[in-house]
Amino acid sequence: MPSSRRLTDQERRQIALQRAKGVPVRELAVRFSVSQKTIYNALNHGRATRSANDSRTCVLTMRVSDRDLRGFDAALSRRGIAHRSDAMRRLMLAADDLLRPDEMMTEELRAMSAALNRVGNNVNQVARRLNEAKLKGERLPYTAASHAEIRGLAGLVFDMADQVQELFRARRRALDLEVTEALRGLATNAGRDCSV
Repeated sequence: MPSSRRLTDQERRQIALQRAKGVPVRELAVRFSVSQKTIYNALNHGRATRSANDSRTCVLTMRVSDRDLRGFDAALSRRGIAHRSDAMRRLMLAADDLLRPDEMMTEELRAMSAALNRVGNNVNQVARRLNEAKLKGERLPYTAASHAEIRGLAGLVFDMADQVQELFRARRRALDLEVTEALRGLATNAGRDCSV
């Protein structure tokens, strides 16, 4: 007597393919070490997953760490969402909006990159003048004005770093709003399902 065990999604697909090719149920039961009833159940399950437009639904399986899953559950819990699968479905439907590049941020970062390149060029020129003077044995042309220029360049770099942080925070807020919109209406007090 075959042992009673659960078939994996991949095994169910293989059973459906083999049965479609005419392999007898008895042979499939032996091949997969399950009962004939389990084979029939797997075949019926495959038929039941047809949606209204007669296309097959897909079952997604993914592996995540316990830490990542706890983080996802916590994020859903903060939004009052009980079912992972519903949340994943909504996020997939909103993926086009969520994963779209932020054009404004891209332009701002491009401008900052150009400004940072100018700062780098200025620092290189100062370093070149200092190295040339050193190689010629001359007194280093590093004056109070040079020091003020370097301090100004450093200040510009720190300002740019602050601007990048603010862009990051703004983008994160925008994404949070988009995720909230995508998950709108899922908040319930029902029990959490265990499938992803």
